[in-house]
Amino acid sequence: MTLRKILLAGTALGAAALLTGPAFAGSAAVTQNEINTLKQQMEDLQQKLDDLQVSTQAQLKTVKTAPASDAFVTMKGGHPTIASNDGNFTLSFNGRAHFDVATASTDDGLKKYNDGANFRRAEIGVSGTAYKDWGYAFAVQFGGSGKDGKNAPADIKEGYISYNGIKDVSIQAGAICLPFTLDYATSSNDITLIERAAAVSMMVGQASDDGRTAFGVKGHTDNIFAMAYYTKDRPGQDATTHSESDNWLGRAVFAFNPDANSVVHIGGDVAYSSHFSSDPSLGDRPGIRVDDIKYINTGSIANVDSATFYGPEAAVAYGPFRAQGEYYKYDFSRKNSLSDLSMDAWYLQASWIITGEAYKYKIGDAAFGGVKPSHPIGAGGFGAWEIAARYSDADLNDGAILGGHEKLTTVGLNWYPNSTFRFMLNYMHGEETPNSSGTVSKDGNVDIVALRTQFAF
Repeated sequence: MTLRKILLAGTALGAAALLTGPAFAGSAAVTQNEINTLKQQMEDLQQKLDDLQVSTQAQLKTVKTAPASDAFVTMKGGHPTIASNDGNFTLSFNGRAHFDVATASTDDGLKKYNDGANFRRAEIGVSGTAYKDWGYAFAVQFGGSGKDGKNAPADIKEGYISYNGIKDVSIQAGAICLPFTLDYATSSNDITLIERAAAVSMMVGQASDDGRTAFGVKGHTDNIFAMAYYTKDRPGQDATTHSESDNWLGRAVFAFNPDANSVVHIGGDVAYSSHFSSDPSLGDRPGIRVDDIKYINTGSIANVDSATFYGPEAAVAYGPFRAQGEYYKYDFSRKNSLSDLSMDAWYLQASWIITGEAYKYKIGDAAFGGVKPSHPIGAGGFGAWEIAARYSDADLNDGAILGGHEKLTTVGLNWYPNSTFRFMLNYMHGEETPNSSGTVSKDGNVDIVALRTQFAF
C-alpha cells in the first residue's frame, strides 16, 4: 500500500470516528460548519500528498540520472588497471626487474667467464585500449644487459599501436616484441630457465628480438595461430655495430587439447633477411648474461646476400608436466663466388611443477603462461615449486667459418612465493670446442651457478 493510500485511509477513519463517537451518540447534532472544516482538512491533506508525490518523483529522477564515476581501478594479480565505465578505454601499468648473480669455473682452454651481478632487465611500461578496437603499448628498458651484457642507457623495448576490430586478429605497427618461436613467444617473466636456449636466441637475433621496428598481423582460432611481419632494426640502433636488414618472418602453430588438463603444440618458424647494412654474425653466451663472453661465435660473415633461418617447434603439457623442443637451421647465401653456409642448433627441455599447479597455454600468442601458485605465501601456503632441465646443442662450424660447437646442460629450481615474485637457481655445464674468435682455444668445459631474483607486475 502506498503512503498516499495509507494517509487517505487514516483521514477517512478519523472522520468516521468523529461521526460515530460518543458525542454524536449523545444526540448532539453535527453542525454544517464542522463538516465543512473536516472537508477542508481532507482537501489540504490531499494537496500535501500531491506535492509530496511530485517532489519524490523529481528526487528519484535526479538519483537515476546522476553520473557515476567515469572510471574504476582493478588490481588483479597485483597488476594495476584503470578502465572507463563505458568500456572504451583501459590503461594498465606493468614492470619487471630481473637481477642476476653468477659464479663460473672455466678450463684452461677457455677464456675466463667472470663472476658478476647484473640487472638483466629493468622495465616499466603501459598498455591498453582506446575506443575498444584500438590497442597500444609502450615500455622502456633500463636493464644492464639488453645489449651484449654491457651497461646501456634506457632504450625503447616496445612502442606500438594495433587495430583489434576483427575478432581474434591484431594488426600492429611500431616497435614490437614479436611472438616468434615457442620460447621467445613466452614472456621473459615466465620462461622456465634463466635464459632461453642458444637455438632460440640466434633465431630471433637477426630479425625479431625486442623492440624491432615492425609491421604485420597475427591471428588465431581455437586451435591455430599464425603471424606474418616485416621488420627492420630497433629504433636508435647503431648500424655500425649491428647488421641492419630487411626481414620477413612468419610463424604457424597448430595446438589441440586431448583433455582439459593437456595441450599438444606443433609449429614452425621462418625468417628471411636481405640487404644487410654490415656483415651479420651468429653467437650466444652460455646460459647467463653477467659477462659478455661468447663461447660460440662466428664473428662477421662476409659477403652475405641473404639469410634464411627456419625450423620446427613442438611441446606437450599434461597438468604439472611439460616438455618442449625447437630445432633451427641458419642458412647464408653468399656473393662473389663464396660458398654458402649452413649451421644449426636445437634444444630439448622438460619441467615439473612439484606443488601440482597446471601449466597454462595461450593460443593468442601460441605460448605458455607463467606459474601461478595455488597456495601463495601469506595465504596459508608455501608458494609453488618447479624443477627443470634442458640440453642444448649449437654447431656454428661450416666450411671456413669456425664458430665453435657448444653442448650446454642446464638444470634449474624455481620458487614462486606468489604471482609477483620468483627466485630461480640454475646450474649450467657447457662443453666447448675451439672457435675463430679466440674465446676457446682447445676443447674444454665451463660450469656456472646463477641465481635470479625476479619482481614483475
